[in-house]
Amino acid sequence: MGYGDVDNGGTGVECGGDDPVTQDVGMAKSDAIAPLRLAVADNDDFTLAALCDLIPKAVPGCVIVWRTTSAATAIERMLDPESIPDMLLLDMSLGVCYKGPQVCRTLRSRRCEAPILGITSYTLHYYAADLADAGGQGIVAKSDLKMIVQGIDAVRHGGTFSPVEGVSFATVPQVLRRLGKIPSSSQVPLSAQENHVMESLSQGMKYSQIAEECNVTESSIRTEAHRAVKKLGAATLSQAVVMWVLGENR
Repeated sequence: MGYGDVDNGGTGVECGGDDPVTQDVGMAKSDAIAPLRLAVADNDDFTLAALCDLIPKAVPGCVIVWRTTSAATAIERMLDPESIPDMLLLDMSLGVCYKGPQVCRTLRSRRCEAPILGITSYTLHYYAADLADAGGQGIVAKSDLKMIVQGIDAVRHGGTFSPVEGVSFATVPQVLRRLGKIPSSSQVPLSAQENHVMESLSQGMKYSQIAEECNVTESSIRTEAHRAVKKLGAATLSQAVVMWVLGENR
């Protein structure tokens, strides 16, 4: 582990309480929100520390599982089933010779299914198109915490985030279809209830919304989702949703 690399062993720093940062960005607090295991890769130690301090306070349910200043370390951890996060916040200037879009392109070529949100101190136009082509799900400005929170919220629910006119990002399933990177399958069919939950999650719905729609408890929806993850042979819920969207096990 190099200088600037921190691995929180899957626990991280959990957000909570009446932090003024959360109020400033206008995020509603919810005890029922699904946790978000976020990894952060940035080439500057000071910026990395600041992001890892502010984001969990501003994003409900956010846990920083690891952080790094190294492109090589980021790629290694993103490809390791034991350390892959729910989302990667990726600096566009991560390495002198290995920029953020190249990291993203490498990960997608090796079938990494975690959403990737780019972050930059440059004007957003500078990297947006390249990152979109590489398979990223959005881009945000380092100087704008509200934008960072909005981008994370959009991507964590299966969407994309583009504040740049004329640049469109694709969801992870769309990227994998384009690249022909089809995840493996356990060949165990899902039940009707499990299929409905996966379909709803793929549309960006939250557990609480699905539960209300189905007139059941949120814990029941979580149970169905966890069963689907196991049947699909996925490492994470995000990966399971990708596999479901690609048409496996239905």
